[in-house]
Amino acid sequence: MQGTLYGVRLASVGHAVTMIARGRRAAELRSSGAIIENAVTAARQMMRLPVLEGLDASVHADLCLVTVRREQLDDVLPLLREASGIALMLVMVNHACGSQLIFDALGRERTVLGFPGAAGGIEGGVDRYIEIPEQPTAIEARFPEVAETFRGAGFRVSQVRDMDSWLRRHAVFVTAAGGALSKVGGDAHRLSSGNANIRAFILAIREGWTAMDRHDVGAAPIALRAILQWVPLPLAVCQWKRLLASVRGEYYFARHARRAAKEMAALAADVRALVQEEPTPQLEHLYAAIDVAAASVRH
Repeated sequence: MQGTLYGVRLASVGHAVTMIARGRRAAELRSSGAIIENAVTAARQMMRLPVLEGLDASVHADLCLVTVRREQLDDVLPLLREASGIALMLVMVNHACGSQLIFDALGRERTVLGFPGAAGGIEGGVDRYIEIPEQPTAIEARFPEVAETFRGAGFRVSQVRDMDSWLRRHAVFVTAAGGALSKVGGDAHRLSSGNANIRAFILAIREGWTAMDRHDVGAAPIALRAILQWVPLPLAVCQWKRLLASVRGEYYFARHARRAAKEMAALAADVRALVQEEPTPQLEHLYAAIDVAAASVRH
């Protein structure tokens, strides 16, 4: 989903973009083009872009966006390492395991860490998305030229000094949300209808972030800290009930949680390894629901 959104928007302002896809998605892109649709405004764009089904040393580019899921990262890194003709690799992957393995595979000098600022999914060949004003596209601050490229395509961008800490804090947040949704069948509206699971979700994040404090992980983004740590719990529950009941709750959280049980489990494993031996009963309670959801996908 992310690759199509960023690819179309970058191509629409004059960048030469090639899509990397396989199987059914590659066939869709070749037959119908790359289509994005804003889920709020219904504005649609379509671009016919070249499609490759792999990367190797013969491919040359200034920048490659890596938008795979967490559980796919280990398999993708050797393929990316072979693509020596690409100057910079922007890795926009949800992970909390630290980025040293990525740096070892790709080289620190050509690895840019980032995270997308939109959510959604591919439906009938169309990438339906919603931008997240509370979380702009995050790009590590040491690559300002990459941030400017995305700003030029109309994206709001936040330049982050410590992306590894940002990713670790975000992993706690998104897995707690994923666990709460797993308890209610991935239904954001159902989650919004009661207080207990939302309260557990907020307390689990506070618990996980407190454990990260003890491991010297950098602070979470200020907007998330405000709504999840600083706001009194009853008020925070009311705020999250409203968000989860809205279309944003469906697009921000529920769609991905339903489709990405294995990624949620892989992220939970990252967090567990990072905060091991710390008391996190609330978080573990939600992770148990993720474990069940991931097991059902495997079988």
